Amino acid sequence: MEGRESAKTAGKPIRCRAAVARKAGEPLVIEEVIVAPPEAHEVRIRVICTSLCHSDITFWKPKDPPGYFPRILGHEAIG
Repeated sequence: MEGRESAKTAGKPIRCRAAVARKAGEPLVIEEVIVAPPEAHEVRIRVICTSLCHSDITFWKPKDPPGYFPRILGHEAIG
């Protein structure tokens, strides 16, 4: 079944849910985002779960503003 899902979305943008930091230190908001299709030398992986690491928290709650917002956190994932 996963193969069929991959075929339907190959080369197309997809909709996903993401933990988005809109402003420094404020609670994360789960939002639907559109992810562009992979470019050359990139792959798309279905993420099962993710977590925040030290660098995510550092960029979410910066000591020296300005940070870059909005920002999607959770780059350490299991797919």
